[in-house]
Amino acid sequence: MYVHAVSPFICDPLDNIDGLKADLKNYTDFFFRRVNKFILLSLMGVHRCVHGKEIDKSIAVYLATENGNLGDTENVLHQMYRENSFPKPFNFINTMSNTASFYVAQSLKSLGRSITVSSKNVSFERALELAMVDFKQGQVKEALVGGVDEAVLSREYFMEKYDQAYHDVKLVEGSGWLYLTADAAGALGKVDDVRTFEDRDEAIKWTHDNAGTGFTIAFGILMTPQEKEIWKKACTPKEELDYIGMNGFYDTAAAFAVSTFFGTCKENALVHINRNTQGQYVIILCSRG
Repeated sequence: MYVHAVSPFICDPLDNIDGLKADLKNYTDFFFRRVNKFILLSLMGVHRCVHGKEIDKSIAVYLATENGNLGDTENVLHQMYRENSFPKPFNFINTMSNTASFYVAQSLKSLGRSITVSSKNVSFERALELAMVDFKQGQVKEALVGGVDEAVLSREYFMEKYDQAYHDVKLVEGSGWLYLTADAAGALGKVDDVRTFEDRDEAIKWTHDNAGTGFTIAFGILMTPQEKEIWKKACTPKEELDYIGMNGFYDTAAAFAVSTFFGTCKENALVHINRNTQGQYVIILCSRG
């Protein structure tokens, strides 16, 4: 899968989405009404990614999200259990997080497949993996793969979920996307592989054998400082992309890491290492050229 455009979009937690709506109009004339923050984040990331490009109407959309539509889900629960009333129809409909991928496809006038993917702590990796399978089988020739999540506002929940890793990290809203095609001409680079390992030593050996020299390494949220040192000592990367420490965290931030690599990093390859709650290691290998 060849990468032709990227969009690493993040912003501070938003209480008012009017500014996001105004910014989106710089990238698309798609008329949207009664959309929520999660949908707007999805649209913003996608249209920043493909702005100025001619895309095929068969383009597929793979939207990865860990938490989905947090804002409207919270609103509906508040209406039902705090106000003892029926939920408002607009809020209720938009609790279905896969409406975002529909809006994305509609705004692109896409007739291709539109899929929402979620998998604990490795949602973006699974979406990328699914797209790779579809490319290999010839089912897809163009695709948009992204990770979108609203900021988790509960610091206590964040620390409990991630075992207090990065306990001082800034929590942000994010929408990172890759525009992928089967054509190498003019590409920024390519996604070489997405691999899952049950054993750390096996994962390290595969990385050492496949990443080459002079690569950038990046780590997901559940990778502890001790584990990072083990990986860096065994694989000897040229540099680390500490995208969480520098920019903040949202739950599909691996998408931000990959899109940032193709947008600004200078090394030949990126190895992104993440770990899910079951202890599996999931590795994304990307390269330039």
